[in-house]
Amino acid sequence: MEKKIMLFLFLIISSFSFSQNFDFDSKYNYARYLASKNPDSSEIVLNSIIDSARKQKEPAYLAKAYYLKSYNCYLRSDAKGTLDFAQKALTVSNEANYAPGKALAYKMQGAQYAKLGLLKEAFESLNKGLFEIKSNNTDEGHELKGMLYNSFLILLNQNEYQKKEFYSTNAIREFQLIKNKTRRNELLISAYTNFGYILSELKKFDRAKSFFVKALALAGKDNHYLRSNIFHDIGFSFDQQNKSDSAVFYYQKALKIANQYGFNEKKIDITEDLEEAYKKMNDRQNAEKYKLKKLELKDSISYGQKMVVNETLNQKEENFNQKLGESYKVSKGVIITCLILLFLLIIFIFYIVRLKKNHRILVKRIYEKGIPTASYEEISPEESTQDPTPISIPADLKISSASEENILNGLMKFEKNLDFNNKNVSLYSLSSVLNVNSKYLSAVIKKHKKLNFNQYINHLRIKYVIDQLKNEPQYRKYKINHLSEITGYSSHSAFSLEFKKITGMHPSAFIKALETIS
Repeated sequence: MEKKIMLFLFLIISSFSFSQNFDFDSKYNYARYLASKNPDSSEIVLNSIIDSARKQKEPAYLAKAYYLKSYNCYLRSDAKGTLDFAQKALTVSNEANYAPGKALAYKMQGAQYAKLGLLKEAFESLNKGLFEIKSNNTDEGHELKGMLYNSFLILLNQNEYQKKEFYSTNAIREFQLIKNKTRRNELLISAYTNFGYILSELKKFDRAKSFFVKALALAGKDNHYLRSNIFHDIGFSFDQQNKSDSAVFYYQKALKIANQYGFNEKKIDITEDLEEAYKKMNDRQNAEKYKLKKLELKDSISYGQKMVVNETLNQKEENFNQKLGESYKVSKGVIITCLILLFLLIIFIFYIVRLKKNHRILVKRIYEKGIPTASYEEISPEESTQDPTPISIPADLKISSASEENILNGLMKFEKNLDFNNKNVSLYSLSSVLNVNSKYLSAVIKKHKKLNFNQYINHLRIKYVIDQLKNEPQYRKYKINHLSEITGYSSHSAFSLEFKKITGMHPSAFIKALETIS
């Protein structure tokens, strides 16, 4: 907090002292440096860049600042903010005909579209970005082309190794053409590491080793996060070679650095891989140890947020008591306030009692009859009152009855094998497994399940969890994080949101109510 205050005061003083000579390059580089370390501090710098860029009519830096804001939103998983700021960067760049700004905007659009599962739109955006700077052979142009090539990697399936190798090779080639040695090496570290990882997937272990060595040499001894990342990927390479002892050795080196410097997100990845490595070694004790550590790390993030909220509330209470003791004149107001709070407390208690009663009724109904078909925003009230005959498949798709039956049989097997709990399941991956056109699959699901693909998957997952909670009492002792993990959700908040949308209550409230009726 003190660092943020000092940074804020520094920017205010700087704005008065250097308003006529704003160093856009150094400020932008500083904001970029902060982006992956402290996005909030980066935002303060970016706001000063945007203000000065508007005043001094510098559209290039205005576009680049909007791009970094989009990137910060992407790091925070704010999809709307990512696309909004990317669009602002694109608008400014189009008005100024600034090609690098357009490439940056398209890069963020592509990355976010990919995260949302819109692969076609993602490919289009990234290709537009490459088109904008294809003939730009400056340092900035090579950097942008390399970054765009790297972005294509997130669009590829796990087994598309040749395409991964193609894009990684092109990214490295572009980064190597950058004349600025410092910036070139910064970009090459991650590029070499990514390529080493991909080569390990391709079983080209000798080549992978050479790229890991290059990455370590460039990272140096002080770049702790990248060294931890490189050791982690080297461990993965040994794991692919079924050399579990060596894999564990490098995972432990990576974990030691992550522990020392507090890289909590990285620790989650490493402990997860250590768990798998020890399983392969039939070391159940260590496998269970790192499984617990992984879950503890995930819980600690949520716990830390709760601690901050509690500290804030406690501080407010202390300030309130202090002011109450210092000012006798407001005693009447305090008494009235207390009475109001008491009244609100009574209402709140009444509300809680009634809510628990309603929860018991709802859970009992679900316990006896199962969960109802979810009411999603996409389904309008008018649609729900229409004739409940199956939705017909559009004529232009022309699905034969045999193909439709084949898809339904595939979905039956998909549900029976619980494949919907796979974290990476998507319309495209399932259509690939069933060897059918994704549009056909989507249409058949809508016709027979009366849900779109995402709703269908969420409904299966929540039904599975409820069945386990009903039939396997030990599941009621699991933390929400663990329930979300076994059902393939990326976070406990996403799981809780879908659970409440489908059942009408939070999973923890459901479990408590379930205990009272079974």
